[in-house]
Amino acid sequence: MHQQFDTPIEGEEDHPSRNNTLRSIILGLLWARPMSGYDIKQTFDRAIASYWNAGNSQIYTTLKRLHKAGLVEVEVIVQTTRPNRKVYRLTETGYAEIAHWLEEVVPERFTKDEFLTKLFFCGETTDIVALEHLRGHRESLLKQLAHMEWARQEYGSRPTRRPRLLEYQMLVREYKEAVLKAGLEVTERAIAGLEERLNIE
Repeated sequence: MHQQFDTPIEGEEDHPSRNNTLRSIILGLLWARPMSGYDIKQTFDRAIASYWNAGNSQIYTTLKRLHKAGLVEVEVIVQTTRPNRKVYRLTETGYAEIAHWLEEVVPERFTKDEFLTKLFFCGETTDIVALEHLRGHRESLLKQLAHMEWARQEYGSRPTRRPRLLEYQMLVREYKEAVLKAGLEVTERAIAGLEERLNIE
């Protein structure tokens, strides 16, 4: 049985669930291989942004906290033509924490969705306003689907030394793509209904 780590890293109390998940994602990435902060951000943008997003400041702040907590160690790579590079790798304590996180039961999810929350109250405004929200949501869904397609083509057939890791990463993309397509279908129907009611061609 792995040791459980219940003490939050300082500064995570405001949004413990979100910050703890970001912490676990970074630990998981470092389990695969040592990375710099830049490497981690690039991986977020290429492979993770469709279901979890994080900015540079969040990533670097979390790395500092992980280092302070003894979950990662840092090696400074001296470079002559570029700024020195900090490479992070897991400590034994970091390995134990990510292993424990992977074994935990996923908690019941109640997500916060500003679009759906706003749409819920659109009966109190005009159909024009609701239509604009729906069209914006459609554009967002199409962009996310395009990113999913790009990721599948970019990584799905790429040779890998860790085929099991790639298998589950592609499964995550399959789940997300199905959710996006279902949302797009509902959105398209809602837009068509409003456009018909408003006599918009």
